[in-house]
Amino acid sequence: MKDRDIAESSQSKLISNIVIVLLFLGAMASAIAYFNNSEPNIKAEIMDNLAEQFSRNVTNAHWQWQAEGRPQMIMLVQYDNEGKERGRQPLRMSSSGWPFVDDNSDSCENLWQGILYIPLRVDGFRVIGEYFENNTDDQAVTERRCRFRVSTGPYFDYYVNSGRVVRK
Repeated sequence: MKDRDIAESSQSKLISNIVIVLLFLGAMASAIAYFNNSEPNIKAEIMDNLAEQFSRNVTNAHWQWQAEGRPQMIMLVQYDNEGKERGRQPLRMSSSGWPFVDDNSDSCENLWQGILYIPLRVDGFRVIGEYFENNTDDQAVTERRCRFRVSTGPYFDYYVNSGRVVRK
């Protein structure tokens, strides 16, 4: 009987050890999944902030255009966080008072640098400026936009005719 009790005892210890290991592995897998999914998407956050800054600068350019008597070009002045001038950029304006874009992607990339006064880079990745035109039969005016995107995902659109910036 003692051999049988010893065998049952060792078998129950083995089962309890297996259950403990499985619970530990489950807890580790849950922790890894939680921390992996809760990590912020840095590129998306940076693009979101740049879209907000782009929109603010486009609006400032529009009001400056209004204040200066609606000229074809304005001198957009960029300031850093301390209020010091960072640079000046001449900016061509459309007849409706929004920063002008030629019908090509190079013009969109030039607009990025004119509005934001920073290189086309986000977190070490190149920002791509693309030009698009949408024209449906019921629209009297062709909808023109620049899309600024990182190759791996986040982007925002600048609508040339209205000055709207839409984050995606």
